[in-house]
Amino acid sequence: MLRIGILFLLMILTCGVVSAGEPVDYLTQVKPLLKTRCFACHSSLKQEGGLRLDSGSLMMTGGDSGPAVAAGDVSNSPLYERLTEADESLRMPMEGKPFSPDELAIIKNWIKAGAKTPADEIAESDPKHHWAFQLPEKSPLPKVATREWQQNPIDAFTGERLERQGLAANERAAPHVLLRRVYLDLTGLPPTREQLITFLERPTEEHYREIVEMLLDSPQYGERWGRHWMDVWRYSDWYGRRSVNDVRNSFPHIWRWRDWIINSLNADQGYDQMITELLAADEIAPEDDSKIVATGFIARNWYSLNYDVWMKDLVEHTGKAFLGIRMNCAHCHDHKYDPITQEEYFAFRAFFEPLEVRNDRVPGGPKLPKYIRYKPGSGASLKPGAPSLARIYDHTLDAKTYMYHLGDARERMVRPPIEPGTPSILGGQLEEIATIDLPSQAFYPGIKPFIQRVEVDACVKRVSAAKVALEKIEPELATTDLAVKVVEAELWAAKSALESLQARIAADDVRYRGVAGDAVSISKIASKKERMSSLAAAELTQVQADHAVHNLEQQVAEKQEDKKLAQQLAKAKTTLAAAEKKVTDSNKALQAESEEYSLLSPTYPDKSTGRRTSLAHWIANRNNPLTARVAINHIWARHFGRPIVDTVFDFGRGGKMPSHPKLLDWLAVDFMEHDWSMKHVHRLIVTSQVYRLSSHLLPEEHANNQIDRDNIYLWRYNSRRLEGEAIRDSVLFVSGMLDKTLGGPALDNRKEDSILRRSLYFTVHAEALGGMQFLQLFDAADPCDAYRRGESLVPQQALGMINSRLLVNSGRSLTGELLKELTRESGEGSNSKRQQFVTAAFETILCRRPTAAESQLCLLFLDRQVALFVSANPKELNPTATSGLVPAAADPNHRALESLVRTLFNHNDFVTIK
Repeated sequence: MLRIGILFLLMILTCGVVSAGEPVDYLTQVKPLLKTRCFACHSSLKQEGGLRLDSGSLMMTGGDSGPAVAAGDVSNSPLYERLTEADESLRMPMEGKPFSPDELAIIKNWIKAGAKTPADEIAESDPKHHWAFQLPEKSPLPKVATREWQQNPIDAFTGERLERQGLAANERAAPHVLLRRVYLDLTGLPPTREQLITFLERPTEEHYREIVEMLLDSPQYGERWGRHWMDVWRYSDWYGRRSVNDVRNSFPHIWRWRDWIINSLNADQGYDQMITELLAADEIAPEDDSKIVATGFIARNWYSLNYDVWMKDLVEHTGKAFLGIRMNCAHCHDHKYDPITQEEYFAFRAFFEPLEVRNDRVPGGPKLPKYIRYKPGSGASLKPGAPSLARIYDHTLDAKTYMYHLGDARERMVRPPIEPGTPSILGGQLEEIATIDLPSQAFYPGIKPFIQRVEVDACVKRVSAAKVALEKIEPELATTDLAVKVVEAELWAAKSALESLQARIAADDVRYRGVAGDAVSISKIASKKERMSSLAAAELTQVQADHAVHNLEQQVAEKQEDKKLAQQLAKAKTTLAAAEKKVTDSNKALQAESEEYSLLSPTYPDKSTGRRTSLAHWIANRNNPLTARVAINHIWARHFGRPIVDTVFDFGRGGKMPSHPKLLDWLAVDFMEHDWSMKHVHRLIVTSQVYRLSSHLLPEEHANNQIDRDNIYLWRYNSRRLEGEAIRDSVLFVSGMLDKTLGGPALDNRKEDSILRRSLYFTVHAEALGGMQFLQLFDAADPCDAYRRGESLVPQQALGMINSRLLVNSGRSLTGELLKELTRESGEGSNSKRQQFVTAAFETILCRRPTAAESQLCLLFLDRQVALFVSANPKELNPTATSGLVPAAADPNHRALESLVRTLFNHNDFVTIK
């Protein structure tokens, strides 16, 4: 046993070690190693010391110090010498871990064997020539042989690739399959049974296009595609320490941004305008709260405990979401794959440097304090439970951006601050950054009419209440009872508060609205009225305290031994003394002259830097080579189950090449030419022939599978499982239980079974991923990273589709609805009625009619279920509703139908877009 153990240990220790004489392959072993560890500084991207290592000939040519490799002579090869240097300051690579013994052995053996490289090896091309850094061009449409594929540009490009590869396209999908596909793609909900039957009666091209337009015009389109873009833009509700309402990530009431996304999509707002509002609505539309909420994209990345984290996330995800570029890779050093320098990274950050977030008052919401960053527990001051509007703004107008070493903000570089700028490789002209003068409502929300109206109404109500209270006092008490004086003082205080408010609003109107008047004199009046109101309030407090002392003195006289009453009296006298002093101080203050008065809300800078507007216009510009391509790639991926560029947030040199580059470019240019209309792109895609292909798999031996097993060239439609949200929504919709109410505050995700709204309205954040258990079964969006969703297959999904409360309730409800519907139709015997039910259930749930074999199996299933229920112990079949469940049917035949319906919900055809 000892001998075996030692042998096993030796096997482990020697595993993977390259022996001295082992042959080394340059293309599979040496070059990949150099590319990973050395190309960042020694290739076409950068040539430190004039040296390039991206081809054998360039290594032999060498750099400033001569050749890097001496074939056959390891000891005279500077490359190997620098890789094995003992002095860390000289050893290469300068960053990252040194080469491992195995990696060094590969380099050593390759050099020793003669450092052979292919004669036809091609060095890396200039990064400036990378396809994604060139402006997209609208190539002439290719000619294709099939007439039907000549009508739509998408078909021309995909058809030409199929013909070139020798691939035969699948037949067109059956009408019922296509109908369900386009409904789910555009609205996230399947067609109704009636819509299915109507289309099958007239499955014409004209009818199909009418349906497409109807779906694009439906409110559900914005909800479906809103959820997709929420993935890309990393939508998240606030989180942190929810138990104490301490906001640390994202911002309260970010749901208003979600509703903006939905509404913008339904209105077919241009994607370029959407980008501009997402990044700079506070600058381009500072008085329009319906647009301001778009800046939730920025507020969502907010992190209360570390400003640098907020800045880093903004740079990273602005780059990924809109440009398909990993800007974050240049945070610590120059980008290792793309020609983006560390300085350009910080120049990009400089666009966001002045930022802060605030929460503005909304109609029906309370007054809100001004948020102060870094104050302990300051996140709780945001009052996440109170209605408000998250709004970003430029807080520090002269904000400086400083570079620092290796991602550590404490290690600031000794150099001047960085000005805002964009990566030069992406070209385009950055418009001049001009400071923006903001309208008054933008920097002083207190002059919004609804705030003034609410405050005045509250004061008027207080005056009315005081008058009513005074009228109720008996006449004989009017001059003697202190209680009367309290009511009189309350009325005087209320009237003074109203007059003060009216004076301050009048001053605000002159100072901030441009109403005619002398700002100085009217401000003095407002100041005077406010001090008079303060005096009235102090006098009210004095009378109230005097009344309290008087009452306690009477009680103490009656109960002289009561120590508790004596303590209360002493405390009341202290309060009275403080109140009397306040009256004295208020009288003195009244004698002064001042223009100062209290405003109705916090105030903020009256200018904005204009930096983000400039950035937005540079991104949402036809001269930007990436923006339109990235958007088209996301849209395409969600229609076909696979993007044209597989690395959806990395179009750079480290990403994948597009499968259909000319098609991607044509669509990108066409997108921009049609005012960046997403509905135009959807229309073009879903009316193409390639979109309407069948998803049927062909036999293994078929030529298509030999040429293109992974369907890269789209000879068939890619069937895919629906997202968790669409599955849940479809279950509720099919069963007639879905509440189609649009928009509104985020819903408690712990109530997914009882609140029957669409899934995108429930709370989602990094700490709530386990909240909606049903969605989690089907790979719900990760709010931190959902640029492209994953798709898992686990047994729990099948259990959730048959035993969850959602499915049990939906199955029972749908069964009852179908039976009601069928009672209006005549039948000849129980089997005929059952067959009608089976057909109706298939049409309703699966959007198709059952095959003969399926009908036979369903009838057999029903017979067995009925027999099971009839013979079962009645206690086991208790139909009483428990735990929020719809009660099961007592009748065995009805209950068997409920079981069938739940089984059909579990069918692959229901959870799949085919």
